[in-house]
Amino acid sequence: MTTETSPKSKKQMARESAFEKQQRQAMIRTTVIVIIGLALLGSVIFYIANETLKGQQDSVRPPANPNEQVIPDEGRSHIDEGNPLVYQHYPPSSGNHYPIWLDPGFYDQPYAEGYWVHSLEHGDVVILYNCAETCPDLTTKLKALIAQAPPRRCGLVRLVAGPYSRGMATPLSVLAWGRQLDLVEFDSEAILNFYKTYEDRGPEVIPCQ
Repeated sequence: MTTETSPKSKKQMARESAFEKQQRQAMIRTTVIVIIGLALLGSVIFYIANETLKGQQDSVRPPANPNEQVIPDEGRSHIDEGNPLVYQHYPPSSGNHYPIWLDPGFYDQPYAEGYWVHSLEHGDVVILYNCAETCPDLTTKLKALIAQAPPRRCGLVRLVAGPYSRGMATPLSVLAWGRQLDLVEFDSEAILNFYKTYEDRGPEVIPCQ
């Protein structure tokens, strides 16, 4: 025997369906609000932690070396990789560069300026060494210095070292964005002080990976 649904029951079912739909919509809205809130909270926490760490680093940065040079800023546009780059000052410590940068570390082969100028933009410190021939003693010292240098923001040693010669009047030039320190001989203290003073002070700060 079939029991027909009364008009009252149909209205009740419609109300229940509408109520369930409202509940689902409210739950979705609440979930979205919670996710957005957590994302905003995470961003605020990251910003505060990052600024706090910067403040802690700045409080222990050594004073500038009196022998360093302040080099005029030449901009920081991206140029397609492989295109020729021209700088007003050599070795360059700012200016146009390639979209690819060099990871921190020691390099025994030369790379075009466009790569390590991008590293400078990220706040890395670049050590350029100029040897007429081979210089195993100097390169050994540079490798040891990078291996023993204190890590900074993101737990990284923000040092890049590689061979270069154009515009160099001394065997070593240590670069940060807009800064240059020439050294007539290897001086670990001067290099590390420069590094501690200027690492992570480039115009573009990249997030920790």
